[in-house]
Amino acid sequence: MILLNSIRTDEAIDFICKNEDHFFDHICKDYSGEALQKKIVAFANADGGEVLVGIHDKETKGLSGEIFERWDGFAIQEDANNVITDVCKNIEPHLDSSTLQFEFFEIENYEKHGKVLKISVEKSPNVHYTASGNSYIRKGAQCLVLDNSEITNLQLSKGVTSYESQHVSDYEIKRLVHSEELKKFLNDYLPQTNPDIFLRKQCLLNLVDGKLKANHAGILLYDENPSAILPKKSALKIVYYDTSEEKPERNHMKRQYTIEGPVHEQINEGLKKIQSIIRSVSIFGPKGLERASYPIEAIKEVFVNAIIHRDYNISDDILILIFNNRIEIHSPGALPGHITTENILDERFSRNPKIVRLLNKYPDRPNYDIGEGLNTVFQKMKEVRLKEPIMENKKTKFIVILPHEKLASPEEQITEYLETHSEITNSKARELTGIGSENKVKNIFIKLKEAGYIERVPDKSGANSAWRKKIENFLNRDVNNKKGKNEQQNLFS
Repeated sequence: MILLNSIRTDEAIDFICKNEDHFFDHICKDYSGEALQKKIVAFANADGGEVLVGIHDKETKGLSGEIFERWDGFAIQEDANNVITDVCKNIEPHLDSSTLQFEFFEIENYEKHGKVLKISVEKSPNVHYTASGNSYIRKGAQCLVLDNSEITNLQLSKGVTSYESQHVSDYEIKRLVHSEELKKFLNDYLPQTNPDIFLRKQCLLNLVDGKLKANHAGILLYDENPSAILPKKSALKIVYYDTSEEKPERNHMKRQYTIEGPVHEQINEGLKKIQSIIRSVSIFGPKGLERASYPIEAIKEVFVNAIIHRDYNISDDILILIFNNRIEIHSPGALPGHITTENILDERFSRNPKIVRLLNKYPDRPNYDIGEGLNTVFQKMKEVRLKEPIMENKKTKFIVILPHEKLASPEEQITEYLETHSEITNSKARELTGIGSENKVKNIFIKLKEAGYIERVPDKSGANSAWRKKIENFLNRDVNNKKGKNEQQNLFS
């Protein structure tokens, strides 16, 4: 018999209003075709997730707007048998109880709205398909169909056994059940549950020879001091070197910190320490000494990725090295599966799916924009006119370097682009320079036109308008005289 939970109205409202994301989706109970299979397959092939069956989409026609009207569950649990059969029998290969769990929810005093079925899906070691033979993967709030080459890549990446699922034989489970971190987490978790039930449902306890054993994911997430249990696998070190040298000397090291604790706490404390150090770093700029200025979003994304995607099977700490001209973030473990530095912005792989999924359940989810991490880093660095990150994939570590080096000015980037291209549009210039405003780019075009560098492409206007190098280009003029030099300097300053 599947467990039936009675929840408060505020908990039900949270479920109803929750937006679909990388780990959550909902569907009405009268779905058609393979709609539910598609979602379950996508979650199992990616990082796991949850589906509520019996929740109408807010755009569903015919609803009056009453909040609980969207909660349209099954009158009795047996009415959901066809749904459960659909998920258990029609997906290939079949999902077993270690990957698939069911429970029902009904609202106190609103039982007439029926029982909603919650399906919890763990990341599967296999690649799964719907009854029609299609395979999907979850990315953000989408279920994306996979082609043959993508299925092959997924099969390769799933050949890796996750260290986070391995158990720790001599660990006392009560230490985890009574931890303060788990207690704080469950205070905000919906629906409310007690620690031991939560740990079992989230597959943080392994059954070994008839006894429950805590696995690494549970200890890393909720033990108050994971380093005592997993030394050299659960701490991060932050070091500041007062130099720009590629290989610093020992006397360059000015500050060093070791941060331990559960993963969520490490992320918060680590970010505070990194920001504190950066605020104290001075660098030489065009106007003399000035404060180093990095986009905090870029630092956070690289830092969080280093923690949640590190290889916990390697006995080494995460290193954050802060120099006067760059930040280096070293994460133990080379890039996994089919991921390379060439495709990392387009492909996804989660080495530690339990950690990734459960961190996403904190109110202040550090990995909120799942799947956009390194793309965000590149964009944010470009927006503040810093050079793009450098990625190095070593045998035992993955390194991301955030250089504090200014990009060329937008004017220089546009004129350099036109050296090898016949024309440039406003949208291409925005993509090239990282400037988000169409009007700002328009003003740069006008500035370059007035200086004699570019001209409009004839017969192109409106959305199709474009610019090209002027036939008698200013760059080809004799600028050896003082006036020419000053004009060029003023334009690009």
